[in-house]
Amino acid sequence: MKISANTIFGTIISVIMLFMIFWMVSIQIKNDYPTVNNKVVEPKAMEFSIERGRVIFLNEGCYRCHKPDKKDGFIPVVTGKISREWLFKFIRDEKSLVEVQDPDVLQLKEVFNWANGEHNREALTDQELTDILNYLESFI
Repeated sequence: MKISANTIFGTIISVIMLFMIFWMVSIQIKNDYPTVNNKVVEPKAMEFSIERGRVIFLNEGCYRCHKPDKKDGFIPVVTGKISREWLFKFIRDEKSLVEVQDPDVLQLKEVFNWANGEHNREALTDQELTDILNYLESFI
């Protein structure tokens, strides 16, 4: 059986078109759904995360100092400027960052004028901290 140039050309075009369709669908999915750490999060999953974050925020007593609906509060100041990993470390063990004179901690202390924070929540998991941050970011 002889394969013609048209058959080869048609196959190549078909493969390219198939690739482009999958590529466009993946872009559309990323645009339609929120992402956390560059991973697509389905809307229902995000809603559940925000609700879990609200419950943890209240149960841990975060509301005593942090008011998530304030436009000049903590989250608008740090969003996009400080990584989630740094925030996780800060929430779990603020004292260690103060002891090493971390420049971000010193700047936050100056901006928010606080003497000693209560951010020593070592028991919180990464998922719980992610839920809290998703809850707080839902106010932005």
